[in-house]
Amino acid sequence: MPLPAAALRFPHRHPAVTTILIGARSAEEVREDLDLAATPVPEELWRELDSAR
Repeated sequence: MPLPAAALRFPHRHPAVTTILIGARSAEEVREDLDLAATPVPEELWRELDSAR
């Protein structure tokens, strides 16, 4: 699981967050961000993070 993919999705776990805005400096970064956003984050990872708190 790429850490940037999880970091990109993490804010959406909070019920008050409805959207996020991702910055990018180039078209390549936009493509990379879209790929990361499409990467499924295993539910197990979220459980591990919750238990680590």
